[in-house]
Amino acid sequence: MRAEGAPETAAMQDGMVLRLPAGQGRLARLSRGLARVEIAVGAALVAAIFALMLANAASRGFGRPLVWTDELAVHLMVWLAFIGGSAAVAVKGHMVMGLLPETLSPRAAARLALGTDLLVLLFLIAMAAVVWRWLDLPGLIRAGSGVALAQESFNFIYTDPTLTLGLRKIWFWLVMPVTLLTAMIHALAAIAEDLTRLRGDAP
Repeated sequence: MRAEGAPETAAMQDGMVLRLPAGQGRLARLSRGLARVEIAVGAALVAAIFALMLANAASRGFGRPLVWTDELAVHLMVWLAFIGGSAAVAVKGHMVMGLLPETLSPRAAARLALGTDLLVLLFLIAMAAVVWRWLDLPGLIRAGSGVALAQESFNFIYTDPTLTLGLRKIWFWLVMPVTLLTAMIHALAAIAEDLTRLRGDAP
């Protein structure tokens, strides 16, 4: 179901049609744009991970293993999981039980969708609170540096190094607050679309 006059929006990924938010408001347009970027970044990450694994196998075959490829591939997989999870909120691609909505009237199904999307938003807010506490930005500002924060609170998030890449892990962990924000935008766009249907603006 979609709002009257709303354009059909879809993105192709591996032969599948992914339905993007169909509303016409700014929030829906922002969600669609973010979802397209996430899908493209996800595809690039899959290609990068495959290339890293191929390079790792080839280098080991030649007796000169690239030891950093394993660790980088793992971190890119984490990025892929979070970015893909956010995009799945936009396209409603997470696993669901579809039997109940199919037995309901359109209005009851819209109410159920609204309740589900509200629960998704509440979950994301709870996750954001956990990540905010973990990042402890007020503590970092007060301490003046990641090293000082680690000494004061034993929170090593800003100082924990990768094993082979020569980078701090925080640069990879920052994907969590970013994708939580984008997933919240997708959830809010879905809620706005649900409310539009409930107001009778859509069948």
